[in-house]
Amino acid sequence: LFNTSLMYFLILPAIIPMAIAVYSIVGEKDQATLEPLLATPISDLELFLGKALASVIPALIVNWVSFGAFLGIVRVLVGSVPLQTLTAPWLASIFGLSPLLALFSVGVTMLVSSRASDARAAYQLSSFAILPGLIPLIIYSTQKTLVDLKLVALEGGVLLVASVVILFFAIRVFRREQILTRWK
Repeated sequence: LFNTSLMYFLILPAIIPMAIAVYSIVGEKDQATLEPLLATPISDLELFLGKALASVIPALIVNWVSFGAFLGIVRVLVGSVPLQTLTAPWLASIFGLSPLLALFSVGVTMLVSSRASDARAAYQLSSFAILPGLIPLIIYSTQKTLVDLKLVALEGGVLLVASVVILFFAIRVFRREQILTRWK
């Protein structure tokens, strides 16, 4: 039961920022609010990092507040907080893995969004593209393995590298001039 609960606290930071980030490029292009931003002297890296943080921070706040509410509700209903929710792997997952999952999700979404012409299509493709990052969560929830600190560290390392690589590719495929001149 608690492994399944952990899965929800790791899916939230992947899904919430994706919904925000999908509109960060293609949605703003549709509403003609992206062009003035692209005309400013900020670099593509600064643009992407700003949009990523604007998507990730609210998701992490919602996730961590939800985790606190979960602990509070369990304490009220059960009488105490189960010890398996306060172990190092759980806390590393909630406070370490969830930001990395959020960054991975946002990176994938911004990569897709920078090349898409429709926000709904970008969201659907991004939803499919983040599935590899969620495979360990499925393993946790099916209780094929217990949440282990080594597994959390391994997934965290993979997600960190994947997020950096995806951000690099998102910046490489982003065409500021094309958006300013031809993307109508």
